[in-house]
Amino acid sequence: MSYKNNEGYPDPTAGKAIKAAGRMPTHIYNVSCALNAVAGLHGLEIMGLRDKKTGKEWPQRG
Repeated sequence: MSYKNNEGYPDPTAGKAIKAAGRMPTHIYNVSCALNAVAGLHGLEIMGLRDKKTGKEWPQRG
């Protein structure tokens, strides 16, 4: 699949940006791992994280 910019030229980075936008950002993933580790010590599990502004739930990765 080929993505094009506003001028109609191929844009090889657009596909990567679209793919990365659907993934949890690395800094949030790192925090979720730390939260799961602490919660696991107490016998709990973090089931998911939700973006406060958009309401979008980040899928667990890894």
